[in-house]
Amino acid sequence: MPATRLIALNANTGAYTPIAATLPARSVQIVEDASVVGQGLEIRYPADNYATTNTVAAGTPVEITGAGHDGICGLPTQNAANGPGAVNYRAADVYCQARSATATATTVRVVETETS
Repeated sequence: MPATRLIALNANTGAYTPIAATLPARSVQIVEDASVVGQGLEIRYPADNYATTNTVAAGTPVEITGAGHDGICGLPTQNAANGPGAVNYRAADVYCQARSATATATTVRVVETETS
């Protein structure tokens, strides 16, 4: 069953917001939520250490699909109960960093799916 959440993003003058895994997802869709006027998004990915900024038009979904043998594109925090200082703690994978493409803040809907 897909997990859906809303994340508030800063305007293009603010910091990027990391969008992290909350379950072992095989696919993720990120799109501006219909509750706000579309602004477009600026997205950066971990593959190039967040060096390149990609601009996405308002209303255009960003699709992230896992690759390789298991097809997992992100894992959630593991052993959180033991705390970040524990030997077996693992932080969640970050799918991307995002912010609004304009001077107006926006909200994105993130849908993570465990099956492909």
